[in-house]
Amino acid sequence: MRPDRAPVVVGIGGAGTSDPAVEWASAEAASRGCPLHLVHAYQPPLCADPCGVLPPVDGLVAAREEAEEALAGAVARARAVASDGEVSTALLLGAPARALLDAARGACLLVLGRPGPGGLRGLLGRSVPVRVSVQARCPVVVIGAPRGEGVPDPSPPRVVVGVDASESSAAAVGFGFRAARRRGVPLFAVHAWTPDPPADLEGVAAPRSTAEALARGTLERALDRWEPAFPDVPVHGALVCGDPEHALVSRSRGAALLVVGTSGRGRLLGTALGPVGRAALHRGDCPIAIIRHDHPRIAWSPAAPGREHGGSGRWSTPWPT
Repeated sequence: MRPDRAPVVVGIGGAGTSDPAVEWASAEAASRGCPLHLVHAYQPPLCADPCGVLPPVDGLVAAREEAEEALAGAVARARAVASDGEVSTALLLGAPARALLDAARGACLLVLGRPGPGGLRGLLGRSVPVRVSVQARCPVVVIGAPRGEGVPDPSPPRVVVGVDASESSAAAVGFGFRAARRRGVPLFAVHAWTPDPPADLEGVAAPRSTAEALARGTLERALDRWEPAFPDVPVHGALVCGDPEHALVSRSRGAALLVVGTSGRGRLLGTALGPVGRAALHRGDCPIAIIRHDHPRIAWSPAAPGREHGGSGRWSTPWPT
Protein backbone atom coordinates (compact mmCIF):
# COMPACT_ATOMS: atom_id res chain seq x y z
CA MET A 1 0.00 0.00 0.00
CA ARG A 2 1.33 3.45 -0.91
CA PRO A 3 2.14 5.56 2.21
CA ASP A 4 -0.23 8.31 1.11
CA ARG A 5 -3.04 5.76 0.78
CA ALA A 6 -2.65 4.28 4.26
CA PRO A 7 -6.07 4.47 5.90
CA VAL A 8 -7.35 6.29 8.93
CA VAL A 9 -8.63 3.48 11.16
CA VAL A 10 -11.37 4.11 13.71
CA GLY A 11 -12.50 1.73 16.43
CA ILE A 12 -16.24 1.27 16.85
CA GLY A 13 -17.94 0.58 20.17
CA GLY A 14 -21.59 -0.05 20.95
CA ALA A 15 -24.37 1.55 18.95
CA GLY A 16 -24.06 5.33 19.15
CA THR A 17 -21.10 5.35 21.56
CA SER A 18 -18.48 6.03 18.88
CA ASP A 19 -20.28 8.75 16.91
CA PRO A 20 -17.84 11.59 17.78
CA ALA A 21 -14.83 9.42 16.92
CA VAL A 22 -16.35 8.29 13.61
CA GLU A 23 -17.27 11.84 12.59
CA TRP A 24 -13.81 13.17 13.50
CA ALA A 25 -12.05 10.31 11.72
CA SER A 26 -14.18 10.73 8.60
CA ALA A 27 -13.32 14.42 8.39
CA GLU A 28 -9.64 13.67 9.02
CA ALA A 29 -9.52 11.01 6.31
CA ALA A 30 -11.18 13.41 3.87
CA SER A 31 -8.65 16.15 4.66
CA ARG A 32 -5.78 13.72 4.14
CA GLY A 33 -7.29 12.25 0.97
CA CYS A 34 -7.01 8.70 2.29
CA PRO A 35 -9.47 5.84 2.95
CA LEU A 36 -11.40 5.38 6.18
CA HIS A 37 -11.45 1.91 7.75
CA LEU A 38 -14.03 1.13 10.45
CA VAL A 39 -13.14 -1.71 12.83
CA HIS A 40 -15.53 -3.27 15.33
CA ALA A 41 -14.40 -6.10 17.59
CA TYR A 42 -17.06 -7.76 19.70
CA GLN A 43 -17.11 -10.43 22.39
CA PRO A 44 -20.21 -12.48 23.19
CA PRO A 45 -21.21 -13.12 26.80
CA LEU A 46 -19.68 -16.25 28.36
CA CYS A 47 -21.33 -18.90 30.49
CA ALA A 48 -20.00 -21.88 32.45
CA ASP A 49 -21.13 -25.43 31.69
CA PRO A 50 -19.64 -28.90 32.27
CA CYS A 51 -17.46 -28.46 29.18
CA GLY A 52 -15.94 -25.22 30.41
CA VAL A 53 -16.55 -21.51 29.82
CA LEU A 54 -18.13 -21.09 26.41
CA PRO A 55 -20.26 -18.49 24.62
CA PRO A 56 -23.88 -19.63 24.17
CA VAL A 57 -24.97 -19.92 20.56
CA ASP A 58 -27.86 -17.51 20.96
CA GLY A 59 -25.56 -15.02 22.73
CA LEU A 60 -23.05 -15.24 19.89
CA VAL A 61 -25.74 -14.55 17.29
CA ALA A 62 -27.18 -11.65 19.29
CA ALA A 63 -23.73 -10.15 19.83
CA ARG A 64 -22.94 -10.33 16.13
CA GLU A 65 -26.26 -8.75 15.17
CA GLU A 66 -25.66 -5.93 17.63
CA ALA A 67 -22.14 -5.43 16.28
CA GLU A 68 -23.40 -5.37 12.68
CA GLU A 69 -25.98 -2.75 13.63
CA ALA A 70 -23.33 -0.59 15.33
CA LEU A 71 -21.02 -0.89 12.32
CA ALA A 72 -23.80 0.02 9.88
CA GLY A 73 -24.63 3.07 11.98
CA ALA A 74 -20.98 4.09 11.98
CA VAL A 75 -20.81 3.84 8.18
CA ALA A 76 -23.87 6.10 7.92
CA ARG A 77 -22.24 8.61 10.27
CA ALA A 78 -19.03 8.58 8.23
CA ARG A 79 -20.95 9.09 4.98
CA ALA A 80 -22.84 12.01 6.50
CA VAL A 81 -19.53 13.79 7.13
CA ALA A 82 -17.76 12.90 3.86
CA SER A 83 -20.21 11.42 1.35
CA ASP A 84 -17.61 10.74 -1.35
CA GLY A 85 -14.96 9.25 0.93
CA GLU A 86 -13.67 5.70 0.54
CA VAL A 87 -15.00 3.62 3.47
CA SER A 88 -14.30 -0.01 4.36
CA THR A 89 -15.30 -2.08 7.38
CA ALA A 90 -14.11 -5.05 9.43
CA LEU A 91 -16.20 -7.00 11.93
CA LEU A 92 -14.01 -9.12 14.19
CA LEU A 93 -14.63 -11.58 17.00
CA GLY A 94 -12.16 -11.02 19.82
CA ALA A 95 -10.63 -8.56 22.24
CA PRO A 96 -11.00 -4.92 21.09
CA ALA A 97 -7.47 -3.82 22.01
CA ARG A 98 -5.79 -6.66 20.12
CA ALA A 99 -8.01 -6.17 17.05
CA LEU A 100 -7.30 -2.44 16.95
CA LEU A 101 -3.54 -2.94 17.34
CA ASP A 102 -3.58 -5.39 14.43
CA ALA A 103 -5.63 -3.01 12.27
CA ALA A 104 -3.28 -0.12 13.05
CA ARG A 105 -0.21 -1.82 11.59
CA GLY A 106 -0.83 -0.38 8.13
CA ALA A 107 -2.65 2.79 9.19
CA CYS A 108 -1.55 6.40 9.10
CA LEU A 109 -3.74 7.16 12.13
CA LEU A 110 -5.87 5.25 14.64
CA VAL A 111 -8.90 7.00 16.14
CA LEU A 112 -10.69 5.85 19.30
CA GLY A 113 -13.65 7.06 21.30
CA ARG A 114 -13.04 7.90 24.95
CA PRO A 115 -15.43 5.95 27.19
CA GLY A 116 -17.20 7.82 29.94
CA PRO A 117 -17.11 6.96 33.63
CA GLY A 118 -19.18 4.07 34.87
CA GLY A 119 -17.95 1.56 37.42
CA LEU A 120 -16.04 -1.52 36.33
CA ARG A 121 -17.25 -1.30 32.72
CA GLY A 122 -15.98 2.27 32.50
CA LEU A 123 -12.65 1.31 34.07
CA LEU A 124 -12.10 -1.57 31.66
CA GLY A 125 -13.19 0.56 28.71
CA ARG A 126 -10.69 3.28 29.58
CA SER A 127 -7.87 0.72 29.62
CA VAL A 128 -8.33 0.08 25.88
CA PRO A 129 -7.30 3.63 24.80
CA VAL A 130 -4.36 3.51 27.23
CA ARG A 131 -3.06 0.18 25.96
CA VAL A 132 -3.60 1.02 22.31
CA SER A 133 -2.02 4.47 22.67
CA VAL A 134 1.28 3.11 23.97
CA GLN A 135 1.47 -0.01 21.77
CA ALA A 136 0.08 1.06 18.38
CA ARG A 137 2.46 1.36 15.45
CA CYS A 138 0.89 4.63 14.30
CA PRO A 139 -0.26 7.86 15.98
CA VAL A 140 -3.43 7.52 18.05
CA VAL A 141 -6.16 10.13 18.51
CA VAL A 142 -8.72 9.73 21.30
CA ILE A 143 -12.04 11.56 20.93
CA GLY A 144 -14.50 12.27 23.70
CA ALA A 145 -17.41 14.56 24.41
CA PRO A 146 -16.39 17.88 26.03
CA ARG A 147 -16.12 17.59 29.79
CA GLY A 148 -16.83 21.22 30.61
CA GLU A 149 -20.18 22.32 31.94
CA GLY A 150 -22.38 24.91 30.26
CA VAL A 151 -21.28 26.96 27.26
CA PRO A 152 -17.48 27.12 26.98
CA ASP A 153 -15.73 30.46 26.71
CA PRO A 154 -14.98 31.36 23.08
CA SER A 155 -11.38 30.66 22.09
CA PRO A 156 -9.55 30.76 18.76
CA PRO A 157 -9.11 27.46 16.89
CA ARG A 158 -5.64 26.07 17.43
CA VAL A 159 -3.50 22.97 17.87
CA VAL A 160 -1.81 22.68 21.28
CA VAL A 161 1.33 20.60 21.81
CA GLY A 162 3.26 19.77 24.97
CA VAL A 163 7.01 20.35 24.78
CA ASP A 164 9.95 19.00 26.73
CA ALA A 165 13.49 17.87 25.83
CA SER A 166 12.64 14.25 24.94
CA GLU A 167 12.55 12.56 21.53
CA SER A 168 8.86 11.76 22.00
CA SER A 169 8.22 15.47 22.45
CA ALA A 170 10.10 16.24 19.22
CA ALA A 171 7.86 13.80 17.32
CA ALA A 172 4.78 15.33 18.95
CA VAL A 173 5.83 18.83 17.88
CA GLY A 174 6.28 17.62 14.29
CA PHE A 175 2.84 16.00 14.33
CA GLY A 176 1.41 19.21 15.78
CA PHE A 177 2.90 21.31 12.97
CA ARG A 178 1.39 19.03 10.33
CA ALA A 179 -2.00 19.02 12.08
CA ALA A 180 -2.00 22.81 12.33
CA ARG A 181 -1.09 23.22 8.65
CA ARG A 182 -3.82 20.78 7.57
CA ARG A 183 -6.41 22.73 9.57
CA GLY A 184 -5.11 26.21 8.72
CA VAL A 185 -4.79 27.18 12.40
CA PRO A 186 -1.90 28.31 14.64
CA LEU A 187 0.25 25.99 16.72
CA PHE A 188 0.50 26.76 20.44
CA ALA A 189 3.45 25.07 22.16
CA VAL A 190 3.41 24.74 25.95
CA HIS A 191 6.45 24.05 28.12
CA ALA A 192 5.98 23.87 31.89
CA TRP A 193 8.91 24.43 34.22
CA THR A 194 9.62 24.78 37.94
CA PRO A 195 12.37 26.67 39.79
CA ASP A 196 15.35 24.59 40.89
CA PRO A 197 14.87 23.17 44.39
CA PRO A 198 17.54 23.93 47.04
CA ALA A 199 20.59 21.71 46.68
CA ASP A 200 21.20 21.44 50.44
CA LEU A 201 19.78 22.37 53.82
CA GLU A 202 21.18 25.89 53.50
CA GLY A 203 18.76 26.60 50.69
CA VAL A 204 21.33 27.02 47.90
CA ALA A 205 19.56 26.93 44.52
CA ALA A 206 19.99 28.35 41.05
CA PRO A 207 18.27 31.70 40.50
CA ARG A 208 14.72 31.55 39.20
CA SER A 209 15.81 33.50 36.12
CA THR A 210 18.32 30.77 35.26
CA ALA A 211 15.69 28.02 35.38
CA GLU A 212 13.35 30.12 33.26
CA ALA A 213 16.09 30.80 30.71
CA LEU A 214 16.83 27.06 30.44
CA ALA A 215 13.13 26.35 29.94
CA ARG A 216 12.90 29.02 27.25
CA GLY A 217 15.87 27.46 25.48
CA THR A 218 14.21 24.04 25.53
CA LEU A 219 11.04 25.43 23.99
CA GLU A 220 12.86 27.43 21.31
CA ARG A 221 15.04 24.47 20.30
CA ALA A 222 11.97 22.25 19.97
CA LEU A 223 10.26 24.77 17.69
CA ASP A 224 13.38 25.70 15.71
CA ARG A 225 13.79 22.06 14.74
CA TRP A 226 10.49 22.07 12.84
CA GLU A 227 9.50 25.65 12.10
CA PRO A 228 11.58 26.10 8.91
CA ALA A 229 9.69 23.19 7.32
CA PHE A 230 6.33 24.85 8.11
CA PRO A 231 6.77 28.57 7.36
CA ASP A 232 3.03 28.95 6.75
CA VAL A 233 2.04 27.85 10.28
CA PRO A 234 1.77 30.65 12.89
CA VAL A 235 3.59 29.55 16.05
CA HIS A 236 3.13 30.79 19.60
CA GLY A 237 5.05 29.54 22.62
CA ALA A 238 4.04 29.60 26.26
CA LEU A 239 6.33 29.10 29.24
CA VAL A 240 4.29 28.07 32.28
CA CYS A 241 5.75 27.94 35.76
CA GLY A 242 3.91 25.05 37.34
CA ASP A 243 2.60 21.54 36.88
CA PRO A 244 2.85 20.30 33.24
CA GLU A 245 -0.31 18.20 33.45
CA HIS A 246 -2.45 21.12 34.59
CA ALA A 247 -0.73 23.52 32.18
CA LEU A 248 -1.57 21.40 29.14
CA VAL A 249 -5.08 20.33 30.10
CA SER A 250 -6.20 23.83 31.08
CA ARG A 251 -4.82 25.35 27.89
CA SER A 252 -6.33 22.72 25.62
CA ARG A 253 -9.95 23.65 26.31
CA GLY A 254 -11.59 24.59 23.03
CA ALA A 255 -8.59 23.50 20.96
CA ALA A 256 -8.88 21.59 17.69
CA LEU A 257 -6.32 19.08 18.95
CA LEU A 258 -3.99 18.47 21.90
CA VAL A 259 -0.78 16.62 21.02
CA VAL A 260 1.40 14.87 23.62
CA GLY A 261 4.37 12.55 23.25
CA THR A 262 5.03 9.25 24.96
CA SER A 263 8.05 6.97 25.02
CA GLY A 264 5.84 3.87 24.89
CA ARG A 265 8.18 2.25 27.39
CA GLY A 266 7.30 1.03 30.85
CA ARG A 267 6.34 -2.18 32.59
CA LEU A 268 2.87 -0.85 33.36
CA LEU A 269 0.51 0.82 30.86
CA GLY A 270 0.17 3.94 32.98
CA THR A 271 3.91 4.44 33.35
CA ALA A 272 4.43 3.86 29.62
CA LEU A 273 1.92 6.59 28.82
CA GLY A 274 3.46 9.00 31.33
CA PRO A 275 1.78 11.43 33.72
CA VAL A 276 1.14 14.09 31.07
CA GLY A 277 -0.37 11.54 28.67
CA ARG A 278 -2.57 10.10 31.40
CA ALA A 279 -3.79 13.55 32.42
CA ALA A 280 -4.53 14.48 28.80
CA LEU A 281 -6.32 11.22 28.10
CA HIS A 282 -8.56 11.32 31.17
CA ARG A 283 -9.04 15.07 31.68
CA GLY A 284 -8.51 16.61 28.25
CA ASP A 285 -11.37 18.68 26.83
CA CYS A 286 -10.60 18.20 23.12
CA PRO A 287 -9.33 15.47 20.78
CA ILE A 288 -6.06 14.03 22.15
CA ALA A 289 -3.22 12.80 19.90
CA ILE A 290 -0.74 10.41 21.54
CA ILE A 291 2.57 10.26 19.64
CA ARG A 292 5.49 7.88 20.07
CA HIS A 293 8.84 8.99 18.66
CA ASP A 294 9.42 5.59 17.02
CA HIS A 295 6.21 5.49 14.98
CA PRO A 296 7.40 4.50 11.49
CA ARG A 297 5.22 7.11 9.73
CA ILE A 298 6.45 10.07 11.76
CA ALA A 299 10.01 9.08 12.72
CA TRP A 300 11.64 11.69 10.55
CA SER A 301 13.35 14.97 11.29
CA PRO A 302 13.35 18.05 9.06
CA ALA A 303 16.52 19.66 7.87
CA ALA A 304 18.45 21.77 10.32
CA PRO A 305 17.02 25.27 10.73
CA GLY A 306 18.29 27.69 8.13
CA ARG A 307 17.54 30.80 10.16
CA GLU A 308 17.47 32.02 13.72
CA HIS A 309 14.33 33.37 15.33
CA GLY A 310 14.40 36.53 17.38
CA GLY A 311 11.56 35.31 19.58
CA SER A 312 9.76 38.62 20.13
CA GLY A 313 6.95 37.78 17.72
CA ARG A 314 6.71 34.21 18.90
CA TRP A 315 6.26 35.18 22.54
CA SER A 316 4.19 38.32 22.16
CA THR A 317 0.76 36.75 21.56
CA PRO A 318 -1.22 36.28 24.79
CA TRP A 319 -2.56 32.82 25.52
CA PRO A 320 -6.19 32.35 24.43
CA THR A 321 -8.76 31.99 27.17
